[in-house]
Amino acid sequence: MEQGIDTTQSATVRELRTLYRAAEARAARLRFIIEARDLLDGETFETAAREILARIIVFAGALRAVLVLPQLRNEDPLELSAGSPACDAQTESIVFSWENAAGLHLTIVGVSKGRPIDPDDRQTMEIVAGLLADAFNLERQAAERLELLDNLARQRNELSALVAQLIEAQEQERRRVAQDLHDGAAQIAATLGYHLQSLGVRVGDDHALRGELDELAALARRSVADIRAAIADLRPAELDDLGLAAALRARLDAIDDIEVIADLDKAAADWPTSTGIVFYRVAQEAIVNVVKHADATRLIVRLFEDEGCAHLEVIDNGKGIMENRNPSTRGERLGIVGMRERLGLLNGQITVAANTGGGTRVCAVAPLKQKTAGA
Repeated sequence: MEQGIDTTQSATVRELRTLYRAAEARAARLRFIIEARDLLDGETFETAAREILARIIVFAGALRAVLVLPQLRNEDPLELSAGSPACDAQTESIVFSWENAAGLHLTIVGVSKGRPIDPDDRQTMEIVAGLLADAFNLERQAAERLELLDNLARQRNELSALVAQLIEAQEQERRRVAQDLHDGAAQIAATLGYHLQSLGVRVGDDHALRGELDELAALARRSVADIRAAIADLRPAELDDLGLAAALRARLDAIDDIEVIADLDKAAADWPTSTGIVFYRVAQEAIVNVVKHADATRLIVRLFEDEGCAHLEVIDNGKGIMENRNPSTRGERLGIVGMRERLGLLNGQITVAANTGGGTRVCAVAPLKQKTAGA
């Protein structure tokens, strides 16, 4: 009877030992997975992968572990390994191999006559291989995003340079036309006016043509004034010599019959040249719209910088934008389109809306990538 009890107790002890070893093995597998995850979270992928390969060798009792990583743009695959670099086909064999759809391949080499890998151990290594694959995909996606961002930044820089060249080309053409008008039509009209006035003096006050000559001379003088105004609009000298704020102030000082309130930040002189030119043209178009179409008695122009952006506001107390929507103001609407296109070159935008209390408010804004003049 006592012998039967001893036998039962021995069996129970053996069973408990077996269960304990199984629990330890499960705990070791779980610990291995957690440690692999922690390594991948805390280190660069390549550093973590090499450490995990070394631990796989210990875990599996293998000789060598090789991880082959697919590369982009027809580059050769990257191979990471741990363990013995030597390979003897007579004494070694592949005991574990895993590959995913993206081409990541994990191979474990062990002794050909060694014990086979336990199915639970194999499942653990498959989980770890999956962690490696997920981490590699995340790192590759991050590298691709970084490359895309670098390409985008380079393209933006190239676009900024092209925009500056385009604006400068437009302004050079304006300067050329202004110079041609100054040297050609303006000089001819001035000379014509001088000769008509001189002819009128020579024929005397009693001559029948004296009145017509005086009218023609006055017409020639008005033509000279109009041509000079066109020259100033094409390329105001203040914009080159004194900057954006001074050029706008000179433009506003020439306005009669409308109360003008100007709040122009002198710091605009430090804005990039392309920004200054675009904002002058936008302000010029908006001011012309007010003078010609708004029937306003007051005009407010603000120019300032805020949070790294250039701002322009043109506000009037006229009849408002809604009353101007008729075929006779088609040119005005085309002017708004032109302003929007110019600001688009600077990645900026414009809003045209009814002003509180009547009139129209034009607001333009564009980012200032740099603040040095001539950029």
